[in-house]
Amino acid sequence: MNKTFTLNIAGLHIALTCENTRLFNALCQRYRLFLINGDAQFQIEVDWENNTSSGTFLIPDIFFRNQQVQLTGREFSGYCDVIKRHASLVTGVTTPVAAVDYFLRVVFALIVFEAEGMMVHGAGILHNGSGYLFFGHSGSGKTTVSRSSVNDEVLNDDLVALTPQGNTWRMYSTPFWNPTQVEPKPLAAPLAAMYRLVHDKSVFLEPFKPGQALAEFVANIPVISSNQAQSGILMERCLNVLERVPAHQLHFLPDDSFWRAIV
Repeated sequence: MNKTFTLNIAGLHIALTCENTRLFNALCQRYRLFLINGDAQFQIEVDWENNTSSGTFLIPDIFFRNQQVQLTGREFSGYCDVIKRHASLVTGVTTPVAAVDYFLRVVFALIVFEAEGMMVHGAGILHNGSGYLFFGHSGSGKTTVSRSSVNDEVLNDDLVALTPQGNTWRMYSTPFWNPTQVEPKPLAAPLAAMYRLVHDKSVFLEPFKPGQALAEFVANIPVISSNQAQSGILMERCLNVLERVPAHQLHFLPDDSFWRAIV
């Protein structure tokens, strides 16, 4: 018998249905802080063919066609139709939670973009009632600044969601994390400022060169930035964020001294 739970991610309600009890319980445990009761706006069906499992999860290839996305990999077949608000995944890997988590990340990136927001590869920290976004490639220091902010709430130290709110933007946590990262909580805050992280031997802010902020920001938008058909909309949306939210390069040390430079 199929079992269903509903997630609330950035105000978007996503129902996930799974027949396998062991996988369903594991997913409920992983996303437990984001579970809600109520109707969903988007449906995901997951089928784990555990009797045929022969390998661990590997990142699949992604193919875009209008508002439809196909994901294909070893024992991994996913499909998402944003307009019909439905997605499905069939997998036979030995690590199904990792496969479902990756698929859910892709699906959420698509549906939050359709809802006029975006998912960002960055750390979101709630400091004195305001949200601060620290972005950059893997290894840039997102987890470092999160763990250094011991008196603050960490929304997520890898993936956050942004949605428009009046004349500015609001930042939300997402339930996506790895064991080496800070486990996220379901939090949100108005976005006060954004910083591109730069490891250095001293702490200071550096203005972006013309066009640099947009290029850096777009490069940290997962999934959508790979779809050429939506590149124009993505550029306009990122420009909208940068016009409303201050952005700098933040040179920092592996401690909390960076907060004195930015607030």
